Amino acid sequence: MVVLRQALLVLLVLLATMGHAHAYIDGGSAHLLIQGLIAGAVGVLYYLRNPKQIWLAIKRRFKRDRS
Repeated sequence: MVVLRQALLVLLVLLATMGHAHAYIDGGSAHLLIQGLIAGAVGVLYYLRNPKQIWLAIKRRFKRDRS
């Protein structure tokens, strides 16, 4: 836990002291970043929950209300 706290402190200091980059993120890089974030979120969901429960929850969300 101490190592994690120290790593987060170092990361915070590095991010706080960064200068201007004068750069941009093109469409391909942004798409890769978004795809990685989505894949990470799905991976966490898969790890934490039963895949069948996830599939049923997705189906319930998109299922039409027949009443």
